[in-house]
Amino acid sequence: MEYQLSLFDVPVQTVQKKTNWLVIDGNNLLNRCYYATANNPRGLLRAPDGRYTNAVSLFLKMMLNYEKSLQAKTVVMFDKGKSYRKEIYPAYKEGRNDTPEPLEEQFPLIQEILMKADIPIYMDTQYEADDFIASFAERATGHVYVLSNDRDVFQLISDKVTIIVRKGKEDVFMTPEQFNIDFEGLTPMQIVDLKALSGDSSDNIPGVKGIGEPGALKLLKEFGTLERMIDAEAFPQHLNRYKGKLQDGKEDAVFFKKLTTLHRDIPMDIRETELDKKELIKYCEILQIKSIRALLS
Repeated sequence: MEYQLSLFDVPVQTVQKKTNWLVIDGNNLLNRCYYATANNPRGLLRAPDGRYTNAVSLFLKMMLNYEKSLQAKTVVMFDKGKSYRKEIYPAYKEGRNDTPEPLEEQFPLIQEILMKADIPIYMDTQYEADDFIASFAERATGHVYVLSNDRDVFQLISDKVTIIVRKGKEDVFMTPEQFNIDFEGLTPMQIVDLKALSGDSSDNIPGVKGIGEPGALKLLKEFGTLERMIDAEAFPQHLNRYKGKLQDGKEDAVFFKKLTTLHRDIPMDIRETELDKKELIKYCEILQIKSIRALLS
């Protein structure tokens, strides 16, 4: 099974240093970078050979700025294919808009640049980027900062793992304390129960019919987990209206919880690498991405 690209052809030992890590959800960030620059009145940026570079350019700028501000080592995780979730739930992520061709073209380009710059990449057809993020966070020492707007990774939030979420023009650092505020007293691990009950339109997960997020939050505050509310013999009077709905949809809910729980046990080697600044500058100059040199000085 391919967990890493050619950079990792030689087996390495896991590093056990107290390092800060910047773990980037590559698909999520490249999408954000593309749409943030897609309305440039002068058109999308291109390299001299015609390849689109607007998303790649902003991706690299953001990566270097975060890496510097956090004093962190960077690794990047990508989706590759549809993953096992699509096999067991064919409707998974159905209904999403097609990826624009100018964005699609930039995925192999950013991966090639990262490899040339000696930045580790993890991807595989069986698992999603989020699963690699979860497994990396489980094994890495030091603090892990995850750059992603995907709510699925919120289940990883801990004293060791902070999710950096972009809201408007500002970053929100999702710590356990911030999560508790934003999700009305829930803990990060309850995000999978919340999603199983209330659904997630972005992944085409319907949840349990008739509950919704407000109802799911009330149920989780009372029972803690999906399994406890399913096993409960009696519901408080103010939650009685959900009991029948939950009984009707409990099998689906249990399945959706399993579907959205991230894997933390993927075997992977973790090592520190030094960013190859010369190679990155060289490649960016070929593509005429002119702002990168200044960020590396």
